[in-house]
Formats: sequence, structure tokens, C-alpha cells
Amino acid sequence: MTGRRTDRIRKPQQAWKRVLNLAVTVLVLLLGPIMFGVGNSMIEADEELARTGVQTAGTIVNFDDVTKASQRRIKVEFYAGDASVHATFAAVDHDQHPVVGDEVTVVYAGQDPGRAIVLGYESDGVWFRGAGIILILIFGGIGVVLVLAFLRGYFKKGTRKPAA
Repeated sequence: MTGRRTDRIRKPQQAWKRVLNLAVTVLVLLLGPIMFGVGNSMIEADEELARTGVQTAGTIVNFDDVTKASQRRIKVEFYAGDASVHATFAAVDHDQHPVVGDEVTVVYAGQDPGRAIVLGYESDGVWFRGAGIILILIFGGIGVVLVLAFLRGYFKKGTRKPAA
């Protein structure tokens, strides 16, 4: 070798690329907590509706019995106070086995019958909260591993003896 560096010299990244990378990283890291918060808000809203809403009988008109849990849903039709027919959907757990034609209890907002829940079935917020927890665990775990790797390298570098 002639003593010249043969490896390529990296050009410094442009400032906007660094900002974009940082923004995407922050967004990904915040996605889990945001989904967790949205899920909790949805669950609380459904619980409030269950306490304060108008109860009526509804009929299951469709049930998608699929293996993927997030897609197991029932469609329920019910009559609101104004005698108009409305429909709502609810998530179905794997241990629940609803039958088309069965009667269920629906609770709807008195001023907005389009906002309704089916008692005894999960809120859609449960899925958001669960996905948020999973993302928090995944990205939080990756973050812990990266911090530990950085600290290990940092302290290893500090314990090296200078070359004589």
C-alpha cells in the first residue's frame, strides 16, 4: 500500500435529512404511547356511554366468524327513540359465540343514535390500547438494548490504555 486512504470518505449528511430521520424516529417511538392513549380514551368514552346512554334491544344481523381476532365482528341493528333503524358493530372475543338473530342490549347516545355500543362486547379501544402496549414494549426494548450497547462501548473506550 502506498499509505493513501483507499476507503471512501463519507459526505456529511445534509441537515434536512438528519431532521427528517429524527422526526421519523420520534414519531415511531411515540406511536405506541399515542395508540395507548387513544385506546384508553375510546374505552372511557364507551364506559361513559354505557352509564348514561339509552338502552334498547338490538338484533345481531351479521357475524364474521374469522380466525383473526381483530376481524371478528358482529353487526347489530336496533330501533332508536325516533323509531328509526340504526346499526352498530362490536368486536367479538374468541370465547364468545354469537348467533345471527340473537337479541343483545345496545346502548346509544340519546342525541346521537349513531354513537352506540353493544353491552357484553369489547370496545374498539381495546385493540388500540393492546397494539400501543405491544409497540411500547418492542420499541422500548430496542431502545434499552441500544442504550446499553452505547454505554458498554463508551465505558470500554474509557478503560483502554493509551498506545505507547
